[in-house]
Amino acid sequence: MTDNPKAVRGPMHVEATPLMVTADVTPLVTANVGELLDLLASDEFFQDFMEIADPSENGGEPADRMQFETLQARLVERMSTKVALTGPQAMRVAGRMAKLAKPLADLSAKTAAAVSRGASLIKHPTHKATREHLAENPLPGQQDRRAS
Repeated sequence: MTDNPKAVRGPMHVEATPLMVTADVTPLVTANVGELLDLLASDEFFQDFMEIADPSENGGEPADRMQFETLQARLVERMSTKVALTGPQAMRVAGRMAKLAKPLADLSAKTAAAVSRGASLIKHPTHKATREHLAENPLPGQQDRRAS
């Protein structure tokens, strides 16, 4: 993981963790939080929010999961989901992501190759005893295969 993410000029920071490439979209989250507060303060969403947040508004019963999910879906429909990038910014983000993703993709391909190669490792001379044991005592799935 990088200690300080290399900023791509514009509204995103792109960095690598040991397992993936991350895009920090703080401007989107900041805009969404402001937008969410505005929506919750509006008459359109306030009463629904209060029913979920305050059990006394809901006859003393806590809100059911369906009420929460319905309000969540309505709010998500109204929230921003995209970060606008100019052409040059998008190219810098793409370049940075490609640079950070290459070692991760190479490692993933190497791991996949090792897994697919794993079945052939039992053919190695050091596994002779295992092969002989399995020949004499096949696993249930192997018995069906050998019969066909």
